Amino acid sequence: MTVTTVHIPAPTKAGPVVYTDQQLLYVLVRLAQGEGTLGRRTFARRRRGTDPSASLYERRFGSWNCALELAGLAVNEQPQQLQTVTTKWTQEQLIAAIRQCLRETGSTTLAAYETWRKNPADLTGDVPPATTIRFRMGSWSRAARLACG
Repeated sequence: MTVTTVHIPAPTKAGPVVYTDQQLLYVLVRLAQGEGTLGRRTFARRRRGTDPSASLYERRFGSWNCALELAGLAVNEQPQQLQTVTTKWTQEQLIAAIRQCLRETGSTTLAAYETWRKNPADLTGDVPPATTIRFRMGSWSRAARLACG
């Protein structure tokens, strides 16, 4: 008796989708639907499951506003009620805070910074929250590069 075996390939898991810059920018324009700009909340509501995430735009282009600008869309202005909050510190103070965190913890990761910032025993004064640094510098990775460069 002869048994014939048929080779059936194992199912494969799809790898990560890699978008070109042009593809990413096209998605922003498409989701803006002719409105001239695209806020993050609107992006999240209109985004399809196969569309790139907002964080991918930040990583690729440095910030959400940079991505909007490259797509030919208007950048989002900071809300009026937050303008005085984020201007409390100069850019030099933002970078100095990251450098101080690096000296004291050996790390410039966002998680290390926020843990260090919230421990009053380690601080010699008021330091900006990571959200302020990210907004003012475009992204956390850019701020950390500037602080270490």
